[in-house]
Amino acid sequence: MGFAGFLLAAGLAFNLLDGEGVRHTAAEIAPGKPTVFFFLSAECPISNSYGPEMARAFSDYSPHGVSFLAVYASSARKHPFPALIDAPLSLAAQTGAAVTPEAVVVMDGKTLYRGRIDDRYIDFGKSRRVPRRQDLRIALDEILAGKTVSQPTTKALGCALPKPPASAKNASVTFTEHIAPILYKNCAACHRPGEASPFSLLTYEDAAKRAAQLADVTSRRIMPPWRPEPGYGHFENERGLSAAEIAELVKWAGDGAPEGDPARLPRPPKFPDGWRLGTPELTVEMKAPFTVAADGPDQYMCFVIPLPIQADRWVKAVEFRPGNRKVVHHALMFTDTSAATRGRDSYPCFGAPGFLPGGGLGGWTPGAEPVRMPENTGVALRKGANLVLQLHFHPTGKPEEERASVGFHFADRAPEKRLADIPLGSRNIDIPPGERAYKVRDAFTLPVDVDAIGIVPHAHYLCKEMKGIAVLPNGKKQWLLWIRDWDFNRQEQYRYAKPVRLPEGTRVEMEFSYDNSDGNPNNPNHPPRRVAWGPDAGDEMAGLHIQVIPVRAADMGELSASLWGKFMRMVGGGFYRQAEPVK
Repeated sequence: MGFAGFLLAAGLAFNLLDGEGVRHTAAEIAPGKPTVFFFLSAECPISNSYGPEMARAFSDYSPHGVSFLAVYASSARKHPFPALIDAPLSLAAQTGAAVTPEAVVVMDGKTLYRGRIDDRYIDFGKSRRVPRRQDLRIALDEILAGKTVSQPTTKALGCALPKPPASAKNASVTFTEHIAPILYKNCAACHRPGEASPFSLLTYEDAAKRAAQLADVTSRRIMPPWRPEPGYGHFENERGLSAAEIAELVKWAGDGAPEGDPARLPRPPKFPDGWRLGTPELTVEMKAPFTVAADGPDQYMCFVIPLPIQADRWVKAVEFRPGNRKVVHHALMFTDTSAATRGRDSYPCFGAPGFLPGGGLGGWTPGAEPVRMPENTGVALRKGANLVLQLHFHPTGKPEEERASVGFHFADRAPEKRLADIPLGSRNIDIPPGERAYKVRDAFTLPVDVDAIGIVPHAHYLCKEMKGIAVLPNGKKQWLLWIRDWDFNRQEQYRYAKPVRLPEGTRVEMEFSYDNSDGNPNNPNHPPRRVAWGPDAGDEMAGLHIQVIPVRAADMGELSASLWGKFMRMVGGGFYRQAEPVK
């Protein structure tokens, strides 16, 4: 029967205080009525995001005699039902719960359901806009109707519950000697107090209780988050662990996360406070705080900030600072000189006001360095321009406010070299429901020698794979970017570690692949529907922007004229070229 089954057969045993200091015991569990245990962690973002749904379940089912209890290992969030503090995790051991959040429904000493609350989360960092299956609610409905639960166990996705650490005696991999250097080098920029990540990884205590989760997300290369395939373009600030580092994390977790000799612990890294590049010459911020809802799908909002400059300036560096790092997933920065953003403070990024801003200034993700323009270059900041901030928000389970700021550093004079944008893509997108391999292709032949310095991909939820390739005049192919598993919620702009020289006659090509089947877990439509080009998040797009600098400054005019010709063909012939569905 096993330990958990034996205890449940005899009835759950607990005598615990809640977050308010009130004691609760197993005697409170009513016979003949189901009790729902939510195993939670205040440091787990997935767990916290379910706060509103748990409150709704309590409101809907408690009138039918269903009891609810939250169980935390340490500090608890507030809920409309008791939240027990169970530091030894005795209830988790009795019920078999392993992660947070995880729901367990018991009645008369038997476990009737254990697993996820719903299927909103696909994997760490990947979620559906709307859940397809409300597993806990289905189980409760069946129990209340006197039926057998049709799916009594499901796989819960979340943060692993901590396990007692092992002794370091004879351990070949320890925190102090092997794991701390890995975490300090690759994770501490985000996983430290005051940063975007929900928990710190600077101390042994912080890391040890997450050892199994660290091994899992690093071995599957979910963390550190990085979408491009290694070796298919080399970029600044690439995030990723070596095979040897991952093996050490797996070994450490498997051995029980031993600490090792504290005297061998390296000094934790230090990070500058305030502006990373020093005091900016110009600082602007959102006009007013924006409130992010407690729950619901991820939200994309654009904020318009008029730039108080009296003459054109050239930006050599720009730094984005979120006001609330818990809720901001990433940011993209643009400028706009058209009438589209005048008089606006904010708008939903997809669908209104019906334009895509230009004048890209780069982006921000947690742990990223400020944006510095290549030497002797700069981005024009025009008099009368508006700054547009595209912010991606993650609901945290409670209302949050955000008011971001941006700092600019300017060049003393106009740069010697100018940046140009090579846009590849298509508006002729029409993806039938069920289509698993819809392709969009485009290409452009360079009229002059250029250095590619960066690349910016964009698509929505149905896109699965992105390829950017340069076919050199001698026929040799050079990868510019390959994203094997595109994620709409992890958009970034990529800067090459070194400029990529592309000689005159090089053909730059893109190929995006889309999956509009029910088998695509990112598909927002269930069942699938026909999806065409459009600015809404439920529509689709295809864009690959290659940022280049002409090798010879005098060639900028010829490059601009060629790009203007491409633009005119775009306007007259269907926005770049026809998308090609491939069976």
